[in-house]
Amino acid sequence: MATRQETTPKTESLGKRCVLLVEDEPTLSKLVGKLLDEEGYEHVSIADHKQIADAIVRWRPQCIILDSDPGSPGHERSWVDAAAIRRAHPDLPVLMFTADPASMAEARAGTTARSKAAGYAGVIDKPFLVVEFLATLKHAVDAPQTSSARDGKGIAAEAISVFPDLDGPASANWSVADFFSMAVHELRTPLTSIDGHAQLAQRFIAKDPLRAADSLARIREQSKRMNRLIGDLLDQARVNVGALSLEVVTFDLGVATAITIGLHEHEDTPRITFATPKTVRIQGDPERIAQILGNLLDNARKYSPPGSGIDVSLTVVGAEAQIRVTDRGVGVPDDERGRIFAPFYRTSRTRDIPGTGLGLHISRRIAEQHHGRLWLESSGGAGSVFVLALPLAQTGPHR
Repeated sequence: MATRQETTPKTESLGKRCVLLVEDEPTLSKLVGKLLDEEGYEHVSIADHKQIADAIVRWRPQCIILDSDPGSPGHERSWVDAAAIRRAHPDLPVLMFTADPASMAEARAGTTARSKAAGYAGVIDKPFLVVEFLATLKHAVDAPQTSSARDGKGIAAEAISVFPDLDGPASANWSVADFFSMAVHELRTPLTSIDGHAQLAQRFIAKDPLRAADSLARIREQSKRMNRLIGDLLDQARVNVGALSLEVVTFDLGVATAITIGLHEHEDTPRITFATPKTVRIQGDPERIAQILGNLLDNARKYSPPGSGIDVSLTVVGAEAQIRVTDRGVGVPDDERGRIFAPFYRTSRTRDIPGTGLGLHISRRIAEQHHGRLWLESSGGAGSVFVLALPLAQTGPHR
C-alpha cells in the first residue's frame, strides 16, 4: 500500500527540486517531508517499492531517498532497487538511509559487486543530525551526476526509502543475529523520529513556539511507541525461551472476555458486540489471555473503517473454548496468510499503519503456552476472523 503527496510537484513553475522519498513508516515519512518542505524542496512520498519506477517517470525527481535497513534473511531489496534505478536512470542520485552499520560501511567503501551496482551518492544514518541530513541531500542534488563519474566508486546518489518487507522464510527459521538486526531496526525507527523532532524543537523553541510544541508532542507519542515496542520485545524474548511466567487459576472465560471488551470500548457508540454465553471455565493466566484478546481487538479496530462493527463470540467445541473475533477490515492477502504470525511481519495492506508486527506472534505463543491455539480462520475484502482456542478446565489438578 502506498501513500503519495496529493499535490503535484510544480518543479518547473516554482523552481523547486523534487525529492522522491520511499518510506512506509508514517512518522518518519512525515518528519523527513517537513524537513524537505522547510528547505524548499518539493517532495513525493510513496510506501511501496514496486511503485518506484512509475514514480520516477511521473514526478521526475532530482534525488531519491532509500531506506536500506536489512529485512529478512537473504532479503536484499534496497540494494536491488538502487541498482535498478541506476540502470534505468544513471544520472539520478540515490541516498542510502539506514540504521545498519554494515550497510553503511559497505556503501561507503564501494568495493563489493552490489555496492558498485547500486552506486549510492551518499549515506544518511539513523538517527540522523538534521544539518548532516540536509547537507548530504544538497550535495547529492547539486553535484553533477554522471554514470561515468560514479562507475566503480561506490557511493552514488539519491535515496529511496523502503521499509523492509518480510517476504522471505518464516522468522521461526531466523538466526539470533537476524532477529536482533530486525529488533534494532524497529527500535531505531521511533528513536530516529524522537531525535529529529528534538532537533526541530531546539530550532523553533524561540522563533516558533507552536511548532516546537508540536515536535515535543510527537516526541511523547514516539516515546510511548518505543516503550510499547520494548515491552513487546521483552515478551517475545520470554516466550522464545519459555520464560514467560503464568499465574494459572480457574476462571470464567465469558466474564473475562466481557471485561476485556469493556476496556477496549473507547467510543460513544459501542462497536464490539458480544453475547455473554453460559459459564465457560478454563484454567490459565487471566491477564495473559486478556493480552491475546486485547491484541485481536486492537488489530480489528486499527485495520477496520472507523465505526465499523467488531463481533466477538464464545463457543464450546469438544474439549475447547473458542473465541472468534470478526472485523470488517482490510483483510489479509491469500499469499501472505502463512506469514502473519511471524515476528515483525506486516502485510502489504497494513504497512502504512503504525504497529510493531509482534502482537500476533506473541499472542500465538502465549496461546500455545496455555496448550491452546490461535489462527486466522478466514479473511477477505469484507474482513477477517481470528480464532483463539483454549482447553476447558479439567475436574482434576491442572497439568
